[in-house]
Amino acid sequence: MPPKKKQKPNAFMVFALEWKSKFGRGLSMEQATKKAGEVWTKMDASQRAPYQDKAKEEKIVASRSAAHKLTCTGVPISQIEKEKMDQENKERLMKRDIEMTVSKSAQNDELEKQTYYFIMVNYFTKTLKGGVYVPAELAVSKFSLKEGVSRIYQTLINPGVNIYGHQYEAQHHSETTHNLPLPPNALGDKNLANIYNEILKFIRDEGSDNYPPLYTHRDCIHIVESVLDFLKTDIGASNIELKVYPIQYLFYIMKEATCEAGELEKPKSFYITDAYFERDFFEFQIGISCQYHEDIDKCKYCTQSYVTRWGYMFADYMCGDLAIPLVPGRHCPINTNLNAIITEAPSKNYDEESMVSVSTGLTHVTKPVAGSKYYCDDQKSAVSAATSNAYSKDFPSLGRHDNKKKRPKVPSHSLSSSTNDEDDDADLNPWNARSRGSVPREPESSHFDIDYSGINSSDADDCNSVASYGRGRGSLVSSLNKSTVSSYGRGRNFRP
Repeated sequence: MPPKKKQKPNAFMVFALEWKSKFGRGLSMEQATKKAGEVWTKMDASQRAPYQDKAKEEKIVASRSAAHKLTCTGVPISQIEKEKMDQENKERLMKRDIEMTVSKSAQNDELEKQTYYFIMVNYFTKTLKGGVYVPAELAVSKFSLKEGVSRIYQTLINPGVNIYGHQYEAQHHSETTHNLPLPPNALGDKNLANIYNEILKFIRDEGSDNYPPLYTHRDCIHIVESVLDFLKTDIGASNIELKVYPIQYLFYIMKEATCEAGELEKPKSFYITDAYFERDFFEFQIGISCQYHEDIDKCKYCTQSYVTRWGYMFADYMCGDLAIPLVPGRHCPINTNLNAIITEAPSKNYDEESMVSVSTGLTHVTKPVAGSKYYCDDQKSAVSAATSNAYSKDFPSLGRHDNKKKRPKVPSHSLSSSTNDEDDDADLNPWNARSRGSVPREPESSHFDIDYSGINSSDADDCNSVASYGRGRGSLVSSLNKSTVSSYGRGRNFRP
């Protein structure tokens, strides 16, 4: 049934309600209306005029309230609907802008060269009036699939304001996250206008003189926008507006583009990429945050660590689709063993020299000083020979080996003697490839009593010589004492 239409107020109903309140309190509404009607018929026009004017006023008030319906908190429903529509339009434009940027770079064969800027902020507290976030730290990174994280701008911020009435909330937030000292003892730059102008200088496109959007976590967009507005209100700051977009949607669109370029299967939906992004595999990586957070062991909450980890996640998830070689310190942490994660291509006609050697490093990954401005260096430098030899061997157990270089077959009875030879031991035992100081000394006697009465002396020697097979897997040697075997690390024995 359709809803019953509300009856508009008229002069007689106004009179009837007034008559009931004065003379018919004990009567029902139906009885009071009947009695009031008898009086209404005997009234002249001058007596009815005040009730007619009052009915017109009530009609006007009713029409206004119908046009501006309020919620239970007194907010007009039309205002809420308008804000919702504006937010949907803003989100639609953001998605369209991200999609056009990625698709245009793919059409121009510049998908791996397209530059993006990631931003993250830390704050002390949120004011009750206006909902303004008082900034504490800020970092912006420049990223592309080919170059990785190539430049970083990071600074601590002294907002120059006292947070009266928010001391407890600010102290609790600081102790549980970034652990920066509160104002007026805050660290960093006090010139807020200079910080905002440095951000504009850092992200400005020299070719088109435009300012690309900044990407941050979806849940932090309103915080980043508030901090940028806080910096921009300082005297001397430029009046240029910066756009802040969700990095999760860029992650999804770029993954679709790289899969299409690499002729791979695209992710089914953005829920898959969002789940991968939220895992944050590099969350506890050290050496990528500022010096202050490195010293107090709060690397996880450093803004510089955030923007660097995001670049690592993009590279880890997408560089393989376009066969882009990983550079330690830019696409992945500096101490990453690339030999353990890079697998050979199906074709043998690949260029081995294009793979990044683990014996090279980047000087730009050294720890910066807290509050540093620019943090970049495009030069490469070779590290010491000890570092280059740390992962010089290829093991099948790690998923990479060279079929052209086969190891010689060694009889099992000769393995016991090879344990005393340093060269043979280094060739057979992958753990000896590491530095000698990190390898524990083999105990002189075993903690287990082994009965050798049922085996001959040669078998006993074979059982005792387990250094060539890694972690004490000597039981396998006795069964292969008269056959030729080869050790390929971590106790994996293969018959010839």
